[in-house]
Amino acid sequence: MLIAQRARLSPEERAAKSRLVARRVLELPLLGGVRTVALYAPLGTEVDALEIARGSSALRCVYPRTVPGARRLAFARCSPRELVRGALGTREPPPEAPAVDPAEIQAVVLPGIGFSLDGYRLGRGGGYYDATLREMPSVLRLAIAFDVQLLPEIPCEPHDAQLDAVVTESRSLTFPRERR
Repeated sequence: MLIAQRARLSPEERAAKSRLVARRVLELPLLGGVRTVALYAPLGTEVDALEIARGSSALRCVYPRTVPGARRLAFARCSPRELVRGALGTREPPPEAPAVDPAEIQAVVLPGIGFSLDGYRLGRGGGYYDATLREMPSVLRLAIAFDVQLLPEIPCEPHDAQLDAVVTESRSLTFPRERR
């Protein structure tokens, strides 16, 4: 249902709304002082997180890649045009891209299928982001979405990572979360 609603947006609407989301993200007070942010390349009809990189030359942008044999993500630095098709069909840094220590990352921008008004996300079901974020408890967790992806609540499990914010084309929601 949520993927279908997102797919009803035309490519032009998605592009325009992705630019609005990126602008709102870059204006978010929570990002003050953030230098290194992990972005993702959109899959299908997701919000285009690469618009954040296009909108800020001050941010050092890194990208996730799957770790073979593990259900987690590693991060590497490259330009968006260097991203290649990864094992799960997503675009990720090529093998020769320099790895980035997760401790250097201050914010992770997350994709998802749906997002609740209390700060949880429904991902694609693989658990890669949840497992990775457990190892990065102090990182800012920032989800980006279209308004049609917001729900009053979504089912969540104890292992699901709570978000610090969800930003859409029309609003920014922030959630109190204890960060270590």
